[in-house]
Amino acid sequence: MRSVYKFKCKVCENAMVKAGKNDTGKQRYNCNICNTRTVIKKDNISRQNELKMFVNWLIDSTKVEHRINTSRSTFYRKTKWCWGVVPKIKLDGIPSVFIFVDATYLSRNLCLLVARNDKVVLNYRWAKQEDFENYYELLKPLERPGFVICDGHRGIAKACAMLWKNIDVQRCVVHIARSAERKLGKRSPSEVNHIFRKHIKKLPALHTRKKSENWCKKFCSLYETHKDHIEHISYSIDSETGEIIRKYRTHQKLFSVCREINILLSKNRLFLFIEHNIPNNSNCIAYTTGALAAGMAALGAATVAAGAYLYGMAKQTAYAGNAVDEYSRRMGFFRQAIQEWDYTR
Repeated sequence: MRSVYKFKCKVCENAMVKAGKNDTGKQRYNCNICNTRTVIKKDNISRQNELKMFVNWLIDSTKVEHRINTSRSTFYRKTKWCWGVVPKIKLDGIPSVFIFVDATYLSRNLCLLVARNDKVVLNYRWAKQEDFENYYELLKPLERPGFVICDGHRGIAKACAMLWKNIDVQRCVVHIARSAERKLGKRSPSEVNHIFRKHIKKLPALHTRKKSENWCKKFCSLYETHKDHIEHISYSIDSETGEIIRKYRTHQKLFSVCREINILLSKNRLFLFIEHNIPNNSNCIAYTTGALAAGMAALGAATVAAGAYLYGMAKQTAYAGNAVDEYSRRMGFFRQAIQEWDYTR
């Protein structure tokens, strides 16, 4: 009895069976449904296996000789072609409840813009810098989401407003907490700075509507209590003429932190993830893009290291301004593996 093989007929997509060999000795297959007879070329299968092996090696820190039953030089020779493949993301057209938009810099003139939801990467774009044009092209192919989470870059907000009218934009609370920590400082001599720094530091831990409301009430109460201190204005006076040269905020950093939070509260851009009932135990934390940024940075570093080891061109790849195509090819494989794409396409 002829055994059923794993190949499918290209006409009717039914399983094909072995049907002897042709004159050159190659295995022949026949379809019992439409009676199509053909010889399967296994070059494509070898390429698919090499690509799978390459992706598994690329995302695993284990050495080649410990995971693959072949020498290191043979593995690099067989998978060298894989660096030239640029996978494309196939959009399903289903709108997401929310999307993350963030960027990470791999060198001075090279950054990776990424848009993703809580499960998969939706789109990416290589650019020299973050600006409105690049973010617009990044988000243009996507369906309108429920709301957008970002780090507060003006180009993202402008691109979202141009593409989706009246879209809600959630400011990443982790970025707000880190910004306040950096501006107010742990060693600041001002006691008011420490009071606001400690209160803003609690932002990433707010997961319920009640906690967020209590946090807002306390913030407004602190602001009213120390309003004169926060909004105090100082003057620069000319020592000779006695005229006022300029005026400025005495506590500029504290004023900017409080002003930013007040604007976000007035525009309802601070706790959208709570209003949309986004679970805190989702695959990606709904209220921060920190995990996304850290993941992209780690993947980018691993890609640079793997490519430099393979080609022996660490300096040219890591620091050259024309390395966009090289980075694009390498980072594509990480997205391909993460999204579990169909390698047979």
